[in-house]
Amino acid sequence: MFEINDSKQNVIDAACIRFADIENVESIANDCGMRGQMLRNKLNPNQPHQLTVAELIKITKATDNHDIINSAILEIGLVAVRLPKAGDSKPLTLSAMSVAADIGDINRHIIEAESDRRLTRHKKDAITAKAQSAVRELVFLMSDVENRCGGAGPFVSMCVDAVLSGVPMPGM
Repeated sequence: MFEINDSKQNVIDAACIRFADIENVESIANDCGMRGQMLRNKLNPNQPHQLTVAELIKITKATDNHDIINSAILEIGLVAVRLPKAGDSKPLTLSAMSVAADIGDINRHIIEAESDRRLTRHKKDAITAKAQSAVRELVFLMSDVENRCGGAGPFVSMCVDAVLSGVPMPGM
């Protein structure tokens, strides 16, 4: 007989395939100083060529697509989130609603997968993307709260933001 292996395709290989499907590989290769065919080979799990860390960083910066890096970090049991830049602040209520919407979408995808009794690659990718988005929003929310909460002044500022964003106030 044979032994059942884990997954036939690891997380990084799947991320490379997704990346090649949605990005303009030729343009990215030119931006990163390599030939298009070489980058295609490095993104193809059936080829012996592999991306170096430096190349991975270059293509991530060129495309702002963090899928491959996130998958590599996930392989070692960690999750990465891009830190917010200065000025990326938005109302706290909007951040909280974004997290709630992403969680709702994740729940919908999981219910659909359970009713179908299978999880397709497309559904898995959608769930992962929504989960990464929710985690990113939570990090933005935590960062924003930490930056605003240094005393009474920032607390008043948060309350004013909440009222001006349309948070319903009891009795008003």
